[in-house]
Amino acid sequence: MTTRIGLPFLLLALVGLSFQGCLKDSCQEVVTYYNQIPVYKTIEQIRQGISVEAARDLENPGKLYFYNNYVFINEVHEGIHVIDNTDPENPQQVAFIGIPGNVDMAVQGNILYADNYIDLLAIDITNPASPVLSGRSEQVFQPLWYDESTKQYCVYYDIVEVTETLDCQSFSRSGGGIFIDNVFMGVESMADLAAPSSNASGAGVGGSMARFTLSNGHLYTVDDFNLRVFSLAAPLQPSLVNTVSMGWGIETIFPYDHYLFIGSTNGMYIYDNANATAPGYIAQLAHANACDPVFVSGNYAYVTLREGTFCEGFDNQLDLVNISNIYSPYVEKTFPMENPHGLSINDNTLFLCEGAHGLKVFDISDPLKLDKNRLDYIKDIDAYDVISVPGKDNVLLLIGKDGFYQYDSSKPDNLKLLSKIPVKS
Repeated sequence: MTTRIGLPFLLLALVGLSFQGCLKDSCQEVVTYYNQIPVYKTIEQIRQGISVEAARDLENPGKLYFYNNYVFINEVHEGIHVIDNTDPENPQQVAFIGIPGNVDMAVQGNILYADNYIDLLAIDITNPASPVLSGRSEQVFQPLWYDESTKQYCVYYDIVEVTETLDCQSFSRSGGGIFIDNVFMGVESMADLAAPSSNASGAGVGGSMARFTLSNGHLYTVDDFNLRVFSLAAPLQPSLVNTVSMGWGIETIFPYDHYLFIGSTNGMYIYDNANATAPGYIAQLAHANACDPVFVSGNYAYVTLREGTFCEGFDNQLDLVNISNIYSPYVEKTFPMENPHGLSINDNTLFLCEGAHGLKVFDISDPLKLDKNRLDYIKDIDAYDVISVPGKDNVLLLIGKDGFYQYDSSKPDNLKLLSKIPVKS
């Protein structure tokens, strides 16, 4: 088996070793960090098909998607919750679609596109409570690696918390992660990231953390290294027509007009997809290492940067990026934040998730003064990603570690809670 370790982690290892000369001769310390356990699957386990189950509790919710009065919530690596949201004050969980390895999704024309480890599935949701697997595009996504000896694919890392007593002078590395001076840095979990809304006809709306999006009759996906383009000319059998190599640390994708805005751990990329099958590079805006979702409105891209174990960064801020000249974007102003995650915009209102710090609402009629125009701040929730549903009576959808929330945002200075589906405690 060949283990792949990215350059940033090798650099961290060298830095960690350099610290040892500064430590005392002998001491021990109890430390808590995150470790990565590789998960392997055979091709038979990957292709076992989907299951349609009764509604079940939220346990480890991931990404959020809205389509035709239904809300779809990913249960990380397990499948998708289907919620009838005709009445946002009384959402009804109607089914759970078991999809092994699922993290991302997008919907167009009653077809739900979802990842199944290395495959892409096309699921007919004409009746969302009774979905039918109708197509499979095989091996279109790259596994982390393939173990020839066991005939298994490494499909993701399971992130586990570890507490142990270590010698202060030790440099510890296990399970693909690196522990250095009370800081653990590891490969980003494929489930920890996600991105955005769609402008495709008959398509749904995703959050700013999504890695799937729809535009011009095509499905666009990103992983850590590549942008992939799928033709939907045959909706039930998506065809991979192009793969664009983008380097390392790619995180999210957001379509706007005929452009794709792609967030990464070290910057924002802009591609022109006027030629839908061959997106062309336009520009890049570099920034310090940090997790980086993007939302675009008018002449500005709103980019959140946050610190975190897997983000490798130490900045918590919202960058206001001027894109009036699409070929020369620049940061016009930076606003300090707590721990910003996903975001959404409705007209002149910005909704910003602050992780465990809650949800902030800003008036951005003058984007340069948004910090002077905070309208509301809900602190008693965990906010990961948010969708302001277009044309849906000012309904705001929010997902976090503790559940799925809906708010009436008709008065953005006083959000009203409509409903909550909690995570199973």
